[in-house]
Parts: sequence; C-alpha cells; structure tokens
Amino acid sequence: MKKILTINLLFFLLISCGFAPIYSANKKVNFYIEDIQFNNSDREMANFIKSNLNNYFIKNNGKKFIIEASIDYKKNSISKNSSGKTEEYELSSILTLIVTHDELSKSFQIKETFRMKNFSDEFKEIQFERNSKKNMARSITSRLLMQLGLFNVN
Repeated sequence: MKKILTINLLFFLLISCGFAPIYSANKKVNFYIEDIQFNNSDREMANFIKSNLNNYFIKNNGKKFIIEASIDYKKNSISKNSSGKTEEYELSSILTLIVTHDELSKSFQIKETFRMKNFSDEFKEIQFERNSKKNMARSITSRLLMQLGLFNVN
C-alpha cells in the first residue's frame, strides 16, 4: 500500500512540475523548405541531408525557401607508411548552397572535414565511413538550419 501511494505521489509531482523533454516536437520555426535540389552531388550525403530536413518540408505560415545545392565529397589519403599503404584518410565535404526566398538569393558554403584511420577490415572501414558521412550530414544540416533562421534578418 505504501509503495502504491509513493508511486502515485511521485507521479503527480512529476506531472505538475512542468517537465518537458528538451528535444520534444514542440519546435516552432517560422520557415519551411518548399524544395531542395541536389546537383552533381554525392547521392548518399544528399539522402542523409534530405532525411535530416524532413520535418522542415511541412508547410506553415513562415518563410518559404527553395534551395539548390551541390555536395563535393572527397576521401583523400593524408598519410602513408613506408610501404606506400595509406594509414589515414581525410573525409571532406563541401556543400554549396543557393537559397531563394521572395526573389532574394543568397549563396554560401558549408565545409566539414573528418579524419579516419585505415582499417584492416574493409567492411568495417566502409561502415565507419558511412557513419562518418551521417555525422557530417547532421552537422551540415544544423549549420544550414542556423543560416536559414538568420536569412534576411539584417
């Protein structure tokens, strides 16, 4: 009986304290993306960025953006051992954007780089590179959203 009373009391205290999750769906934005086109881009990175932007394709009464983008993704060898085998790679992606809102256009670039070691297992290396692309796309998306929020403020 005491356990039930304690649980109920704790439950009511938590409900009445105004607790809300930090990453809840209550985000109110004053813009939406009508269309985004990727030209001459790495298909996988473009898909990751589009999936990160899914919530911003919902039309609302805010600013409407049309985006043209291209992604230049490269995997470069930056260090080799004495036998010439690559030991470390640099993954870099440069997102070039042209954002249009009410006949106003703004272009900018977002660059992300990441270093990764060479794996002896090729499958693990491919999986690690894919996860790195996801993380880079998430970072690019957050920087893009920040730019869209600041668009036409000044």
